[in-house]
Amino acid sequence: MAIPKLINTITNVDLGIDRLKRYRNDSKTLEVKFQYFIAEIIMLRMFSILEDAIAEIAFKIASGAEYTNGSTPVLLFRAKSIAGARTAMLSFGRTKPIQSLKWTKSKYIRDSVSNVIDVSEKYIYYCSIYGAQIDEMRKVRNFLAHRSQTSRSDYKQVVRIAYGANAKISPGVFLISDRRSAPRIDTYLSTIPIIIKDLAKGY
Repeated sequence: MAIPKLINTITNVDLGIDRLKRYRNDSKTLEVKFQYFIAEIIMLRMFSILEDAIAEIAFKIASGAEYTNGSTPVLLFRAKSIAGARTAMLSFGRTKPIQSLKWTKSKYIRDSVSNVIDVSEKYIYYCSIYGAQIDEMRKVRNFLAHRSQTSRSDYKQVVRIAYGANAKISPGVFLISDRRSAPRIDTYLSTIPIIIKDLAKGY
């Protein structure tokens, strides 16, 4: 079986994010209320792209993929396939196998991979470095997707940090507002490819 390549993941992320950027640019000609709606849809889709890519890079590394700079990650377990990598992360080195892996927060990512990928690896390092950005996007996405009391509280925290006050603002407005800074939606779209390239680049 061919060793998987991380550059393919990066390419797919770039293609997906570029498509969302086009939707974002096209939406600017619409009424503002439609811009809000489209920004929310883009947010859900782009966080899915981020989450899937973080997981895919981990599985590929555990299956023997090199970083894009040619260096070889240190593994505690070498899987023979992507499916085998996922199975190993669920069970290898654990007293009791876990039911699922999580990729939406730096702590969750470390907990998912640390029995298979050495904790000193740059993949884990960059997940930590970008932890705040990933977590902010997670909170906005979770509120859009779930609207639970917990997700609402987390979203309010993001707004409070951004505006310095407990502003009552919908996610769509928050995402495209340029009152305090560049629109969050544009910042997120620019940040995700950078995160993925760094997770894959090694030393």
